[in-house]
Order: sequence, then C-alpha cells, then structure tokens
Amino acid sequence: MGKLDSLMKWGSNLEQTILSLVKIPLLSRRPSPLPALSGNNGEVVILANGPSLSSTVEQHRSFLADKTLLAVNLFATSPLFTELRPELYIIADPLFWIVDEKREAVFGSLASKTDWPLHLFVPARALADDKWRPMVEKNPDIKVHIYNTTPVEGFFPFEKWVYRHGLGMPRPHNVLIPAIATSLRMPFKRIYLAGADHSWLPEISVTDDNEVLMHQKHFYDRDSSKADTVKKENLDSARLHTILYHMHVAFKAYFTLRDYAHSMGKEIINITPGSFIDAFKREKL
Repeated sequence: MGKLDSLMKWGSNLEQTILSLVKIPLLSRRPSPLPALSGNNGEVVILANGPSLSSTVEQHRSFLADKTLLAVNLFATSPLFTELRPELYIIADPLFWIVDEKREAVFGSLASKTDWPLHLFVPARALADDKWRPMVEKNPDIKVHIYNTTPVEGFFPFEKWVYRHGLGMPRPHNVLIPAIATSLRMPFKRIYLAGADHSWLPEISVTDDNEVLMHQKHFYDRDSSKADTVKKENLDSARLHTILYHMHVAFKAYFTLRDYAHSMGKEIINITPGSFIDAFKREKL
C-alpha cells in the first residue's frame, strides 16, 4: 500500500470513528448484563437457519450435545427448537417486531414452547415498539437481555473497545453478525457456525417488471419456500443495488469479526458445508 493509500485509509478511519462517536450516544443504551451460563462455557454453536442445518443436526448431534447452543430468528417455529433446547436466542430483523404475523410467529412460539432457562437477546431499537414484550415476559423461563445494534466503524482499537462493551457492532445486516458479536462478549473461546449457508447469489432474479426476487431458503421451509421480494424496514421492496450492497457489508463485517476474535485469542469456525462465507476457518465434522 502506497503512502497516498495509507493516508486515505487513515482519513477514512478517522471519519468513521468520529461518526461512530456521534451515533453511540444517540442510538445505544446501556446493554443488559451478560447471562451466567450453565454447562460448557468454552464453546458455542450458532444455529443459523440455512438449509444445511437439518443435515448437520441429524448427522452430528453428538457434536452439539456438549456445547452451548445459540438459535436465531424463526428457529423457535421449528421442531428442532424443543429438541435441542438452546440456552441462548437472538432476534435481529426489525420485521419480527414490526409485522404482526412475524411477531406472533417468533415471540408466540418462544412464549408457548420454552420450558427451560432461555436467555433471549433483543435489540434496543425493539423497545420503541414493544408489543412483543408482554408475550415473552409471561414465561418465567425466558430472561430478556437488551443489546445494541448501533453500526460502529473506525480505527480498530476503537472498534474493539466498543464491541467489547456492547455499545455497537459491525453493521448488522443479518442476524449472524449480532449472534457472533454477542458470543464474542461471552466467555466462549470457540464459536462454531452451523447452517450459515449464505448461498443467496444464485437465488436472485429480476422479473420483466423489474421486480427483484430472492429465494431465501431456510432449513424449516426449504421444500415450501419460493422466491419473493426482500422487504426493507419500511416494508418497501428492496432494489437490486440495495440487496447487493447489504451483502457486501455483511461479508465485509465477517472479516472485522474474525480480526476482533483473533485479537482476543478466540476463534470463529465455520462448520457449514458449502457456505459462501470466506472469512472464517472451516472444519468438516
């Protein structure tokens, strides 16, 4: 890297650091205390909802048996939720507390099915529309923890400090990013990713009416799902450039999380067969 490139990168980091310093007091709040976990605190498996998760669980239950499990988003609507009984659960997509049907699907399932200690992480921004809260608070087995999704970038030492204190994270354009960032704040030394297929690129199409469709397959609906528009937080359909930009931001964020993990002597390991994520070490089970 030449001197000019280095100077431009330093200037960009300075600008992002200043912007982040403005965003944190405006968007972040004091995060909830981290939970005291039972069992093995050294390893966690994040159960992402990609189509490969079913086969991973079927073939490698013994691998999951002695590890803390973290589930995400709509996992509670599947039979695997009560079979695996994850100790951690994280919600990220705003549609899960904005759209009535999705809110009932996630929080209703959590409230009715959970009969074991469950730590539920919900973004601070969800407190502005907290119709979800009475649904889970009636279940004494669910403990709600508030975390911050404030996007923070800048000089790496600054990023590390913010991430460690839970005041922000890399841009959370999908639930796996807050799931990893939250896991890194806990005592886990090894963080495994299962069901993190991220194989969306071949599933994008554009109709003759310029409607952008993406077939987002999950382990619980891979035989019934179909291509559909991608909804933004305002419920408008996303255009192609927006979808591709969000993918760019997400895949870039994984490299930030990888470097953050290495700086703490921790490791993120992708055990998802055929995953498109190119940031993390891979292992075959």
